[in-house]
Amino acid sequence: MTLPLVLALVGATVALSPLLVRLMDRKAGWPLSIILLVAAFVLGREYPRVIGGEAVTWEVAWARDLLGPGTHVDFALRADGLGIFFALLALVIGAVVLLYSASYLPKRQGNTSFYTIMTAFTLSVLLLVLADDVVLLFIAWELVSLASFFLIARSGSSGEAGSYRTLVLTFFGGLTLLAALGLAAVAAGTTHLSEILASPVFAQRPELTTIIAILVAASAFTKAAQFPFHFWLPEAMAAATPVSAFLHAAAVVKAGVYLLVRFSTLFRDVPVWNGLLLVIGLLTAIMSAVFAITKTDLKHLTAYSTVSHLGWIVAAIGVGTQAALAAALLHTLAHALFKSSLFMLIGVVDHEAGSRDIRRLGPLRTKMPFTFASTVVAAASMAAIPPLFGFVSKESILAAFEDAPFGPLLLALAGIAAFLTFVYSAKIVFGAFIDGTADASDVHEAPVSLWLPAALPGLSSLVLPFMLGALDGPITAGVRAVTGDEDFATHIALWHGVTVPLLVSLAVLVAGIAFLFVRRPVFAAVENRQLLPLSGNDILALLTAGLTKVGRVLGKPADGLNPSRHLVWLIGCVIVLGLSVLLLTDGIDGVTPAERVPGTTSWWDLLPFGLIAASVVGLAFTRSRLAAAVLVGTVGVGMSLQMLMLGAPDVALTQLLVESLTVVVIMLVLRYQPRSFPATPARRTWLAAVLAIAAGIVAFAGVYGLTGRRERSDLAMWYLTEGGVATAADNIVAVIIVEFRGFDTLGELSVLGMAAVVILAVTSSMPRHKFEAGTRPRPFGQSQLNTMPLRKVTLLIVPVLIVLSVLIFFRGHTAPGGGFVAALVMATAFALHYLSKGADSYVVGHHTPVRLAGWGIIIAISAGFLGFLEGGFLYAIHGEIAGEHLTTSLIFDFGIYLAVLGMITQAINQLGDYLRPGATKEDLSYRRTEDNPLPDVPEPEQPDNAVDSHPEPINPADDPKPMATQEVPHR
Repeated sequence: MTLPLVLALVGATVALSPLLVRLMDRKAGWPLSIILLVAAFVLGREYPRVIGGEAVTWEVAWARDLLGPGTHVDFALRADGLGIFFALLALVIGAVVLLYSASYLPKRQGNTSFYTIMTAFTLSVLLLVLADDVVLLFIAWELVSLASFFLIARSGSSGEAGSYRTLVLTFFGGLTLLAALGLAAVAAGTTHLSEILASPVFAQRPELTTIIAILVAASAFTKAAQFPFHFWLPEAMAAATPVSAFLHAAAVVKAGVYLLVRFSTLFRDVPVWNGLLLVIGLLTAIMSAVFAITKTDLKHLTAYSTVSHLGWIVAAIGVGTQAALAAALLHTLAHALFKSSLFMLIGVVDHEAGSRDIRRLGPLRTKMPFTFASTVVAAASMAAIPPLFGFVSKESILAAFEDAPFGPLLLALAGIAAFLTFVYSAKIVFGAFIDGTADASDVHEAPVSLWLPAALPGLSSLVLPFMLGALDGPITAGVRAVTGDEDFATHIALWHGVTVPLLVSLAVLVAGIAFLFVRRPVFAAVENRQLLPLSGNDILALLTAGLTKVGRVLGKPADGLNPSRHLVWLIGCVIVLGLSVLLLTDGIDGVTPAERVPGTTSWWDLLPFGLIAASVVGLAFTRSRLAAAVLVGTVGVGMSLQMLMLGAPDVALTQLLVESLTVVVIMLVLRYQPRSFPATPARRTWLAAVLAIAAGIVAFAGVYGLTGRRERSDLAMWYLTEGGVATAADNIVAVIIVEFRGFDTLGELSVLGMAAVVILAVTSSMPRHKFEAGTRPRPFGQSQLNTMPLRKVTLLIVPVLIVLSVLIFFRGHTAPGGGFVAALVMATAFALHYLSKGADSYVVGHHTPVRLAGWGIIIAISAGFLGFLEGGFLYAIHGEIAGEHLTTSLIFDFGIYLAVLGMITQAINQLGDYLRPGATKEDLSYRRTEDNPLPDVPEPEQPDNAVDSHPEPINPADDPKPMATQEVPHR
């Protein structure tokens, strides 16, 4: 239970953050960092087992039969040598950053959102590196993207543009990762990551493996800020310094590195993978190092240095050897230490000096001696100056390049990148503390509580070189977890003798020291220069503008409110595709009409066909909107009759109720429209007629060719023969909906809930007191009397419908019924109640529909979690209570019931509600009834010579006519 305990501890930091901030404000970082360190300690206790070759695992069933019978998705966690390495990195660096935040953040200024999102960020990274199921891995990957977006965006207007660009690029990587994981899971027949990586299918299908390798590499490049996605990371510097430190050292960018290392076992023999990582990695390392030298903002400079060092790591992974992977992991650790320290120390400078721009800083080395010394150590480690830890990790990467193909070329390029690294490291130290010319008389050293947490990771670079033996086990375990080679062992040392990598490092050191004497004119010459004609932001802006123009061109044919402009393209595509099948092939699947299955033809089918055909013809020729609404209803009645004749009472009942309620909603909509459709030009009429006839021919041919020519499918027969046995159910249709395809239904359920929200949003934007001329005509004053018969009938029918709704709901497992149909019956009762009124009114409270839909979704999802007790998410648990067979799918069905009811009552409420105040005298006559008195509407001031071009607003108190004689709406 180690892994769930670790996740629970980190999850507790998310839950406790708002309360702790309320109690302690920014000092909440102290207890939160302690909890993260406790989680790291709990996880670290498993390291001896992991080093010994044993992985710590934990899993619980999530969903079954996702990729076919026998497959399943699990909430699976696995802490092997690689996962535990990155997990501890995130926990320890996260704890230090939160400790630093307790002194860095301003008091009482949005600290709740900061700590909540930061701890959620840590939890997301932890889920990502410990996930042993690709579904969980992908979810965690996207959560990391969202967390980084929110942290950058919370910085205000300065971070808004950068946060959006970050979101676009990282979500693009999410799409490529989704495609890669989907292909890999389907090919391997499992969603378990460890099983996918061990599957032999990828060696047998090299083309597929190459495609997946390219997709995974593209995904990792977006997170690890590799060319051409590199430019989002410097923009992320708009976020607070603690965010930058965590994001660069142990979060988003390390997620990209983790993905590359994890999948390197699958692609190490794929030439495209190796070449892509080597080329992109070294190109990014050199290019970003050059960009870093031009920057005067210390955070931007350090951000580009992160991109450069990530390029080193990516190139090392691209080499693919076990030694190269060990070097990549070692440099990942070194980079996390000195880079987190540098960002936090730059934050200390900004905090005390009021700026992080080199041009505005004075000589701070004497004013901030502790910060200066700590920055020198961290920057020296980044510059790979011996004997610091950064030198050890950089030497290991150079050694990996030496053993790779084109070794001399790789070493030469790496030497250039190393020299540039020395240069920008020197710029941080000299620019911030030595060369400054601004007045620094008011600057003083930061409090110990601020600079000490910032210095600790960097200062560890002084200690680790003398205890490198302690790192052999973790690095070896990480490589073994990837390669599976239990014989591999790494030996990390400060001195390996006189080697080519050492000579390269010495040459870089000599050249770097020589550069220090000419640094001033060089830095001045390249200061804030744009070295390329276009920046990454410019390219993304051009790409976005181009895609927008293309979208407008493609969308222009359907850019209008006339439905025919939208339908003509869809119908045209159906016609073209259908005719191509009919004319260019020998039939459909080589099947001829003579091969129809006996018993699939019935002359009784002509009855619903005639009803539907007559209704469609009437729809084509009528100009009355009211007649059209009635004819749409009769089409639905014909379809319901056809389904009933085919032996599907469940579907028939659902269709009939849907059609009835649809007609009610359509009638409510028609009140806001003229009585008749506008006249249609003859040219459009003939064109529509031609398209309609062609579409009818294709539809007839398709139905005739595709139905009644084969027996039931194997899946259908399994449902019929085995589904009832497995679920103890007689109504297999309802069982398929709530058990076998519960995930599909849950998705549709969320659509219903969103539909309720959309209905509210759209109808709320309607200018109810400004109707088109000719709409909502004034009724005669007998609406109350006209609805009296329906009111009496409603009193008798509504209780029956309520009872029927309950009965249909509970009988759905054994007979036609279920939550969806039961909700439609109950919604019919609400519709009758509304129609029996003499005027506009709500059928339920204003907020009730949204609450019904929301609680419906919550209850349905909660029922899914109950499945974890036995099988997995949405797994139906069966049992008997008082002799009655009950199942947890009944709770899921109740969620469907509430969501459907919420959507329909929302439609009736919003389309048939009271008109808003401010309506005209003519409009307000609609609401004047004994049950619904008019609200007060203020009389607007009118000049004496005003022209009454619009109906005049009224106040009921000023109206001399008694209420009983007023004109009231009718139905």
